[in-house]
Amino acid sequence: MFSTQFIKSNFKYLFFGFLMTFCSSFGQTFFLGIFNPFIREDLNLSHSEFGSIYSIATLISSFTIIWLGKKIDDFKLRNFAIFVCLSLFFAAAFMSQLLGYIHLVFAIFFLRLFGQGLMSHTSSTSMAKIFDKNRGKALAISWLGLSFGEGVLPALTIYLLNVIFWKKIWLVISGFLILIVLPLIIYLLKNYKDNTINEDEQKINLNIKHWTRKEVLKDIKFYFLLPAVLCPAFLITGIFINQIYLFENADWSLNFLALGFTAYAITTVLSLQISGYLIDKFSAVKILPFYLIPMILGFIITILFKSTLSPILFFIFIAITNGTANVLITSTWSEIYGTKNLGAIRSITISLMVFSTALAPILFGFLIDFGLSTQKILLSMLIYTLFSNFLLICKIRSYKPVFIT
Repeated sequence: MFSTQFIKSNFKYLFFGFLMTFCSSFGQTFFLGIFNPFIREDLNLSHSEFGSIYSIATLISSFTIIWLGKKIDDFKLRNFAIFVCLSLFFAAAFMSQLLGYIHLVFAIFFLRLFGQGLMSHTSSTSMAKIFDKNRGKALAISWLGLSFGEGVLPALTIYLLNVIFWKKIWLVISGFLILIVLPLIIYLLKNYKDNTINEDEQKINLNIKHWTRKEVLKDIKFYFLLPAVLCPAFLITGIFINQIYLFENADWSLNFLALGFTAYAITTVLSLQISGYLIDKFSAVKILPFYLIPMILGFIITILFKSTLSPILFFIFIAITNGTANVLITSTWSEIYGTKNLGAIRSITISLMVFSTALAPILFGFLIDFGLSTQKILLSMLIYTLFSNFLLICKIRSYKPVFIT
């Protein structure tokens, strides 16, 4: 699907994108969650206390990204990437010296901000700016870094937890960032010229308007697209955090949960590559109205059919939507609003996305405490997804690019 020549010609930039999304793993929930019981034991925290600290730190980071994320448009990419890497290094080192509650709030805040937030933000924004004709392919390859992290880091970390104290693992991570990742960033971006699209990547139309963030915030189309853009991250976070309850309440075997995650991981990787190819072939704007359909089908199948295969099919369908979203959303903003101020524009959506992932545990917890069954929770998610897709289709079908006159 991706030519060897494309990868060979652009290896440094593609590997940079891959490396940054891989390092975002250190601030992602799937990785931080591994340390949950050890942190709670050390600080004598309850589940709800840890959850509250995690949500507060995540919410604060979501607001900070709005300001800090736009700086990628103002500084040289290499300098910004070095700043993010050094900041994540200090965050990891800070976590390794954890002493108390306030310390934990700041540690999670820094890890979420510079890991989950700015590492992935730097990767996606740079890929969208460097590539034009093959933007979808470049984004798809770069997001494989996170998939690689999800596949490798949990098993490696669990092994290390049997060998060394959990705080020392964060020292290992900080050493990895400063001794390996930082020199790689400097080398990979050594010859990069800012604000230039890579050779042979220019499309015919060079006169598309590059919107400012202020202009985007005044554009009604942006608000019609937002619910659909935020939908996968918001709902999938709520599902994963409450996965045990949802499975047990629906009388699904927990053995299928493990199979579901395996199917989810494989499908995400495949959907990344396929969506990247389709975006370059047809454009992100043309693909956008269809990307929530797999998730909608997943909800419908799981609600209507009681088969033991339903949860596995559900994981597969939501993985198609989630994998596509990782590539599609950045490509969509690039096509509609241009790339000059993409960092500022993406920082809004990234901030809202992080905010939604902090809100999801609270809202889902409320639904569970209210006594809703798995089927009713899935139905509420289906209604939200259908409404989001309706708003998206209403506005995107009338989309026409704005050109410089």
